[in-house]
Amino acid sequence: MQRYLLHLALAIGLAAPFTASWAKDTVPRVALELVAEGLGAPLLLVEPPDGSGRRLIGDQLGVVYVVASDGKRLPVPFIDLRDQLTPLLQAFDERGLLALAFHPEFAENGLLYINYSAKRRPQSPFNGKTAYTWRTSEFRVSTSDGNIVDRSTERILLQLDWVNRKHNGGGLAFGPDGFLYIGVGDGGGAHGVPDIYVPPKTDENDPNRHAKEIQEDPFKIPERFHKYDAYAQDTARLNGKILRIDVDRGHPGYGIPATNLFRGKSEGRDEIYAWGFRNPFRISFDRIGNGDMFVSGVAESFWETVYLVDRQGNYGWSIREGMHCYKRARAFDPPKVCPKKGPLGEAIRDPIIEYPNWSVMRTWSKVKRKPLGTANIGGFLYRGQAIPGLYGKFVFGDFSSDIRQPSGQIFVATPASSWRALWPIEILKRLDVRLHSLGEDAAGDLYLMTTAQGIPVGNSGKVWKLVPATSP
Repeated sequence: MQRYLLHLALAIGLAAPFTASWAKDTVPRVALELVAEGLGAPLLLVEPPDGSGRRLIGDQLGVVYVVASDGKRLPVPFIDLRDQLTPLLQAFDERGLLALAFHPEFAENGLLYINYSAKRRPQSPFNGKTAYTWRTSEFRVSTSDGNIVDRSTERILLQLDWVNRKHNGGGLAFGPDGFLYIGVGDGGGAHGVPDIYVPPKTDENDPNRHAKEIQEDPFKIPERFHKYDAYAQDTARLNGKILRIDVDRGHPGYGIPATNLFRGKSEGRDEIYAWGFRNPFRISFDRIGNGDMFVSGVAESFWETVYLVDRQGNYGWSIREGMHCYKRARAFDPPKVCPKKGPLGEAIRDPIIEYPNWSVMRTWSKVKRKPLGTANIGGFLYRGQAIPGLYGKFVFGDFSSDIRQPSGQIFVATPASSWRALWPIEILKRLDVRLHSLGEDAAGDLYLMTTAQGIPVGNSGKVWKLVPATSP
């Protein structure tokens, strides 16, 4: 989901489509049950921990809706932030309302947390069409109606000036320790000045057409922008990090957990839990066991990844992309040898899931692998009861199997038999739409958020529940 579809489709040109060869009858058969439709671009589904049975659906355009326990969507939104959001492009755009997490004690305190793309602050050093304010805020539901958020209660926890619409991150979840984990992208600054973008239809007569395309192509970034790749490794910055904060202390701000690695030290920001991430779009925790944290790693070049963040440390970007060396200046032909340790002497931790995307089909690619997708959009370790064959496996999604047409897909990964080895993956289901995100309810059932074309335009957005197939 995190690359520009038009340019990539043009770059791979007439490359023949590839259909992966998958093992058969090793995963259960599943189907989709429609939950909601008529949305712009749904990105999240969460259930409040209050026993109400309600499900909340968040639309990238800035609105969250309540689906009552009887399956009916309430007419009044849970919260509407459209007047606070920066205007989204009528094309591919990664900004918007990105994530929502309920406080573990929501039933008692009514608190929830939202990550969204607010309008650019007047004092921002960035200007242009795509600059904005990256924001995580706390809200409280109305004391008179639990199905409506009181917007006057907003407490801004974090806000960062953002150069453009890319690499926002946005993952947001409470861990089993009760702390809030926040995924912050590296900022996308390497993709150039914020005003340059590929329009939905490229004008062949535009003399600046090629310059615009080069700015947006991750393989052809001008050298003056390469410095932004270092942000994720810079522990003096929050960009490219997983943050961990204590929202119950430190008001009007927040507290820092005592075990945060850099707390009170001259090296590193106190909030940092893990670093070395390009675009941590989704964070999820195993709801039982030891509460393992999974972070999606959307690729910049060839390798889609999922990380098991089981301890604080360095997860590689932009020294590495997954298990592979990365260097912007030679992205098509990455080096075979690169550091295995970060700037502080710490070991770089590898992903548990990795697969090549459609960029390997480009004419200039020196990576000779068959693509399995286009962009990893995260997932969950399945703990539901409805599909026993998935229990204990990681179910995750990919934006499209073929970049040129709507063809989202669901994968299932089985934990490896040896520690830290890559988990084998299999296809669970292919779709005829673009897949944007996955959600989970209180029972551990999973949901899919889709649109027809993969951009926040129109009303083709739908939410589906993953259910067992009922017929051969």
